[in-house]
Amino acid sequence: MVVDSSNTWYLDFPMLRAPSFTLGSLLKAIDADVIHIHNPKLVGIALAKPSRCIITVHGGMVEFSLKYGALGKASTSIMLALMRMGGIATSVMKWEAERNGWVWVPNMTDLNAIREISPAGESAILFVGRNDPIKNYPLFRRVVERLGRKYRAFGVEQVVSWERVISYMKSAECLMITSIWEGMPSVLLEAWASGCPVIAPRIPAFTPFRDALILADHNPDSYVEAYNRLDSLRDSVVARGYELVEKLDYRVVTKQYMSLYEELVTRS
Repeated sequence: MVVDSSNTWYLDFPMLRAPSFTLGSLLKAIDADVIHIHNPKLVGIALAKPSRCIITVHGGMVEFSLKYGALGKASTSIMLALMRMGGIATSVMKWEAERNGWVWVPNMTDLNAIREISPAGESAILFVGRNDPIKNYPLFRRVVERLGRKYRAFGVEQVVSWERVISYMKSAECLMITSIWEGMPSVLLEAWASGCPVIAPRIPAFTPFRDALILADHNPDSYVEAYNRLDSLRDSVVARGYELVEKLDYRVVTKQYMSLYEELVTRS
């Protein structure tokens, strides 16, 4: 059974979606051996079978507070309280798992599918992400304007298939992530698997992987400086990124989730 916005009650207003999702999920009646929740807004479902529930946080709990202020903080407090009733909490973000005492299960990608995609044959600086303030696209625009380099902004200025994004990663100058906050974004793993160097902000999502990317502060000067270091660091960050992503193939990571499912079933 899949539970999402198509079958869960919520109020469709920007400031009320998260808290109303949580309330709406409390109304769900689910009969399952194991419940795996991939969105903390639906954590109320854990009350159906708390000891048989895994709650996975993808984007990071801080994001709600950053986007919605006081209401986001209140919503986060409710979600965290409900999460403590669940059997196991995991996060794709290493920093958040460690500070909350959760299990770290990293994000995953499909290495075989990426290997089969050919390069686009066009070199550009890439931005990949939705048009959301948390992704901080205006900073990216200021940086590429300063650099005067060719760029592609997928998800904002141009929408293309996943395969096309990967093909551009394989021939890109670099992927530039400017987000205010992230968990462990799929584009990072995809860039590593594509041999594309990554410039990313100095935030907790990326600092554990400082040897596999180039870190920058949230200002144009710092990103320009990071870009200027690209030639000397490209080979080392690309090689280290590929070493890491080989351990993040979905065939590897799903085994971690299977072990957690088995633990839940045997403990109760």
